[in-house]
Amino acid sequence: MEIKKYPEDFQVDEVIDIKNGKHLVFKVKKINRDTIDVIHEISRKTGVPFGKFGFAGLKDKHAVTTQYFSVDKLYKDIIKGIDINDVELSEFFEGQKINIGDLLGNNFNILVRNIPENFKNVIRANILEIEKNFGFPNLFGEQRFGGNEEVGRLILRGEFKEAIEKFLLKETLSPETSELIIEKEYAKALESYPKLRNERQILEYLSKSPNYSKAFVILPPSTSSLFVHAYQAKIFNDAVLERIKEIPINEVEIGDLVSMEKEGNYSRTQVTKSNIERIRGGIKKGEINAICPLVGFNSLIPKSRLGKSLINILEKDGINRINFQVKEAPFLASNGAYRNILGKYKDLSYKIEENGVRFMFFLYKGEYATVFLNYLTFSLS
Repeated sequence: MEIKKYPEDFQVDEVIDIKNGKHLVFKVKKINRDTIDVIHEISRKTGVPFGKFGFAGLKDKHAVTTQYFSVDKLYKDIIKGIDINDVELSEFFEGQKINIGDLLGNNFNILVRNIPENFKNVIRANILEIEKNFGFPNLFGEQRFGGNEEVGRLILRGEFKEAIEKFLLKETLSPETSELIIEKEYAKALESYPKLRNERQILEYLSKSPNYSKAFVILPPSTSSLFVHAYQAKIFNDAVLERIKEIPINEVEIGDLVSMEKEGNYSRTQVTKSNIERIRGGIKKGEINAICPLVGFNSLIPKSRLGKSLINILEKDGINRINFQVKEAPFLASNGAYRNILGKYKDLSYKIEENGVRFMFFLYKGEYATVFLNYLTFSLS
């Protein structure tokens, strides 16, 4: 099987509810372009500071994606007049400022190439399994990591020099450049380092002030926060995968945590002997979701096998919840969050084409199409 052979094979359309407001909102269609890089290019061409732009989330780079940006409406004329390669700006209107997480979800249209002949029966069986479980394991996709999880682990252990080196040392570097970084010759390393904005900013800072714990502060918050978040995502994945070896994905046990929604308000509770049957019924109706913490210094750990798995993973890595305060660099701290164990989807369909099978579906915010596709095509060979 082959996914993302061409950007056109992977199409993503953001679904967002934009309320009335006084900001300029516009639609951005990108082909093989990264969200952050596009904002930087708009900023360079217009003079509008990067931080003035609002967006709901990052989109896949190797794809054709549409999403919405917001900015102060006084910049309307200069933004409407710019031209950017492989980017189309349209649908300019007034609305509320867009913040990270504001989207409802995404519509996906994905062509999977080189599907074997046995695909029909396998895909049907996989869809039946997903329907039986009321969803799929809500794991983070590989694009969440990229080595950032190891940088995050080192940060949480207080090993900032090692974290900086992990961030800077790329496989594409020459041995000479790598050696200069290891030897702390940061000014010399800059002369041959690739044109990677964030990494070069770190090198420039270290060449003047080798304070490793503070070096990350010069990065945009949207970048510096990725490291600890990636580590949180990794231990979430590891714990959930361990859990589903022991109990069904749509099941709960005493000590688990669940989230319930009522009139737009969410509350968490622990599964107990007295409420477990009611919670199981709520899960079947889609009213209640089993959750797993993205561990932070303020996280509530489940008193179940899931919680034991999380603690074991942290202990193995030499980390505890207090480490997430990152006292030497508090701007990297995380108090934690919670994520549904079960991913939900809707509007799933597929059709056979000359070059493969095209899948179309909607996923809610925070869910990964590559993960869902893995479960749709599981066992295909």
